[in-house]
Amino acid sequence: MIVAIASFAFPTIESYGQSPGRRAARRPEQSQPDLPSDPQLLSLHRDFIVKAEKLAYEYERKKQFDKARDVFEAMVRLVPQHTEAEAGLNRIMQMQKMQDRKVIEVDAKSGWQDSGVVLQQDMPVHIEVRGTWKVVMETDYQGIQIPDKLQPKDSRIKLGTLIGLIASSPAELETAKPFPIKPGEDFVNKQTGRLYLRMFDIDPSDNDGKIYVGVQSTFAN
Repeated sequence: MIVAIASFAFPTIESYGQSPGRRAARRPEQSQPDLPSDPQLLSLHRDFIVKAEKLAYEYERKKQFDKARDVFEAMVRLVPQHTEAEAGLNRIMQMQKMQDRKVIEVDAKSGWQDSGVVLQQDMPVHIEVRGTWKVVMETDYQGIQIPDKLQPKDSRIKLGTLIGLIASSPAELETAKPFPIKPGEDFVNKQTGRLYLRMFDIDPSDNDGKIYVGVQSTFAN
């Protein structure tokens, strides 16, 4: 996927260090950060923000999104609610989410299926799902006990739900906790690992159908 970066100019921070009244007059609809009262410390803050904005823009222009994100995050830590830093961070997160894309076919009849996608830690992920499948299960009056290793974190999960887990090796499929896939909801991945998918079912061999899962993120090599 080719990601186009629209041309833009970073806003100046002429107002950085101005009185709260003047800043509010320029952007009354936005909350402003609390700035230090000490003039020398304020000068250091302002100098960092000016240089950091230039550095973040340079990284973004070169499509070095990881480095640009680090700079914007540092700006937000120093000056919470800084409008330009928050906007830049959101923009980079969107770029990272859209950088790579893959569509995975998930068979209702199979157990854990390797998506071929390695998700990176701290990267935003977007997932969409298309298709339907059929759950078929035969049992007697005793019902079926769900093994602990297949118990999802959300106890309300329904039979036939698409679930996933992230593992650094196939051996972790026995120990890693699965989670329900929620199409359309973005999330930030908490660990680097390969994404596995399957239907939530004890014995999937009598099921039928396929679901197609589209994953967008910045994949690991």
